[in-house]
Amino acid sequence: MIRKDSRYAQSILYKSSEGDSLGMRRRIDTTPRFDDCFHTVIDGDRIDLLAHRYLGNAKLWWIICDYNELFFPLEITLGQVLRIPSEDHVNMKIL
Repeated sequence: MIRKDSRYAQSILYKSSEGDSLGMRRRIDTTPRFDDCFHTVIDGDRIDLLAHRYLGNAKLWWIICDYNELFFPLEITLGQVLRIPSEDHVNMKIL
């Protein structure tokens, strides 16, 4: 149990179907912004490649997942429209 005054109180807790904890991290604000862009998924797209293209760093794939409520980064489908925050917003507010 996480206490209300814990630094993890606002974290996302991921659990498997068996109840095992898969990890946790702090939530980020994913409120839509005027400078968000949209990308329609085409054949060959991957979340890490989109993060590199739009955010300048493939390691920021998790931000695109959070913005689009994707639990598994491989679950994108052809034609799906992804909302991606601006690189400036990510650098100034999220990281």
